Amino acid sequence: MRGLVRFAWLSVLCLSLRTAAAVELPDPIVYLQGRDAQAQTIVKQAPTGPLPPALRQQLDNHINEVFDFSELSRLSLGSEWDKRSAAERQRFVEVFAAIIREKNYTSFLRYYREGKITYKEKKVEGERATVQAVVPLKQEQVAIGYLLRATQGQWRVYDLVIDGASTADGYQRQYSRYLQKHTYEQLIQQLGKQLDSLRQAKN
Repeated sequence: MRGLVRFAWLSVLCLSLRTAAAVELPDPIVYLQGRDAQAQTIVKQAPTGPLPPALRQQLDNHINEVFDFSELSRLSLGSEWDKRSAAERQRFVEVFAAIIREKNYTSFLRYYREGKITYKEKKVEGERATVQAVVPLKQEQVAIGYLLRATQGQWRVYDLVIDGASTADGYQRQYSRYLQKHTYEQLIQQLGKQLDSLRQAKN
């Protein structure tokens, strides 16, 4: 009997802890707005021209620490992900994440300088959320969909849908076509060259 009572209390405790963890997740829009406000503080220190190296690094880290690069990498590699070893997956995440970091920096710096990101609506289902936003730039308006999932008690972005086009789906189709004619090792080599080009372009 004591064992049953102890088991019952442990079950209640575990359920309470899971419920508390879910409650602790912030509103995804409030979370993203807070991140944007912090980014704006960085950008305002150099409102025009290239950011000084220290500010660039600060903004780069701030933008990209919210992304779940492992999940984005898995989705982008598609069925090829399951064929790869743990070491190969890790290498892909490292190179792919570095490419996305470079592209994120360029895009979001423009968003922060030219227009205010406005969040329109959200949909939360357990530990997954979707947030719709628009950015009115000088010559266009960009619609952004943030796909988020809860990781270690915090929201992380695992895909961006830009004007209706999923980042993960776009890369998945691109890499799938490439792998129909080339080896996986050649894909990694090409990604390495792409990363080098992106890094050289910013210097």
